[in-house]
Amino acid sequence: MNHPFKKILLVIWAGVIVSAIILYLNSGLSLNKLVVMIREFITSYGVWGPLIYIIGYSFRSLVFFPGSLLAVISALLFGPLNGFLFTLIGENISANISFVVGRYFGSSLMKFLGTKSKIIQSIESKFYENGFLAVLTMRLMFLPFDMVGYLSGVSRIRQRDFALGTFLGTIPGLATFILMGSSITDPRNLILALIFFVVGWSLSRCFKERQNIIDLVRPKSDPQ
Repeated sequence: MNHPFKKILLVIWAGVIVSAIILYLNSGLSLNKLVVMIREFITSYGVWGPLIYIIGYSFRSLVFFPGSLLAVISALLFGPLNGFLFTLIGENISANISFVVGRYFGSSLMKFLGTKSKIIQSIESKFYENGFLAVLTMRLMFLPFDMVGYLSGVSRIRQRDFALGTFLGTIPGLATFILMGSSITDPRNLILALIFFVVGWSLSRCFKERQNIIDLVRPKSDPQ
């Protein structure tokens, strides 16, 4: 597609994001009321509720709606097991949507910046050398979910490496949020949530040492 059409789509996307933010700010909804409203909306679809939830979660990255909030809602609505399954599906679809969008809009920008910035070149190089491990490590480190997706999209990482790294890397964090949400009705799940958090953090430290993920955000000329 030509560049003018890309610009039009980019303006529309930006307009949707700004409109969503303004709509929420003007709604006067507290976080608790928002949670209740989303729960009631999903519940109103009855047996189709899980499908509605997955679809909503899949596209939430386009407006940067917090996935952690939806994960907690999922635990309350569907229980920890089904909540985990439905959110895992939606989360991976959402991640790949952000990847595709980032690649569509950002490839030309990345190419331009890559000739100007050593940091950008380092990021692109690290993703290309071992994209799977880079994405896996960042997911385990609980870095902003959508940022990782869009940044991966504008880099040269292969989508299959991104998808696999995301699928495996989000499991500990997702389990943590799901169990935290379900602990409202069963406090014992807080212990399991803590265990998954520690497991994810420990794995991230292990992979970080192997991948030296800090190079993604630091020029090579910096002291070690």
